[in-house]
Amino acid sequence: MKVTKTENTVRELLREYYSEAQLRLPENYMLREFAFQPFESRSYIRHLSFQSMASLREYLTKQTPRQAYYSAAIYRDPAAERMEDKGWLGSELMFDIDVDHIRGCDNVVIEIEESKTFSIVTEKCINLGKDHLLRLIDILVQDFGFSRSEILIYFTGNRGFHVVVETGKADWLKLNSKERRELIDYIKGIGLDLNKLFIQSKRIKPAPPLPSDGGWRGRIARSGIELGSVLQDPETVIEHVYVELDEQVTQDLSRLVRIPGSINGKSGLISKILSTESDILNFNIGEHLSPFKGYAIIKSLVKTPSFNLWGTELTLSKGQLLKVSLPVAIFLALNNAAEIVKIT
Repeated sequence: MKVTKTENTVRELLREYYSEAQLRLPENYMLREFAFQPFESRSYIRHLSFQSMASLREYLTKQTPRQAYYSAAIYRDPAAERMEDKGWLGSELMFDIDVDHIRGCDNVVIEIEESKTFSIVTEKCINLGKDHLLRLIDILVQDFGFSRSEILIYFTGNRGFHVVVETGKADWLKLNSKERRELIDYIKGIGLDLNKLFIQSKRIKPAPPLPSDGGWRGRIARSGIELGSVLQDPETVIEHVYVELDEQVTQDLSRLVRIPGSINGKSGLISKILSTESDILNFNIGEHLSPFKGYAIIKSLVKTPSFNLWGTELTLSKGQLLKVSLPVAIFLALNNAAEIVKIT
């Protein structure tokens, strides 16, 4: 697949960014497999390993991929080309919250050609995702016993959040896919019967949930839900307490983790770490998450209805020239909606 002039322009911007970018890697990154998606291919270059941050930075500046990942798994030989030869030592717990999978999310989908679209994540969807993210952190700390310092949280740069439990405890690292599936079921309340947690009869009045209770009783109490609501409409209660997760991500022992601090190749935004609850609560999506400043002249490749991208109102006509902020230009270029003619 031939690299276009616009792709080369974006790569040059990324190359400059990666020359000094603050990337965050796990301490044992030497035991991780790295994978990259180049601009000229939809497939990934995998089975790479790096022994220093300097060598990773050299790769990023010379090859300048569209996407950059490392493995949640730890291997004796991460560069081995066959998975069975890598020597699996364990995998960190990874959770993926895609906001467009949450009920009530109203992501904007723009049709650019027949069967081709791009989507814009709205602030409403991000806020829904933040709510589920805080629920997940509560479970990991209160129910599973992890310390907050063991939990890496970051915005993926596009449509959601990743949570990685960075623990060196073998009991967690060695969980198989089936056991991780059970964690998902617990977090999402799959198969949960609240009537068994709040037993009632003519002679027995169920005790109200308390924040100090373990498991789902404590989760319900910390969510501010009263006993009456639990008894009257348990399914709605579960919906207000569960966490919407991509189930396959957590079960996959060889899953790839987007490198925090890297650029998301679908949006052009930084994968931003959220260190504190305040960071999460104050987080919002927009141009401020792009490291690229200034403006660009773009040529539209498509015709679209009116839409709002990070506060910029746009209606594209094929062949149209217009001036937009550089972050907007990069987003449109990455989604094959425009060419970058000139950076100003």
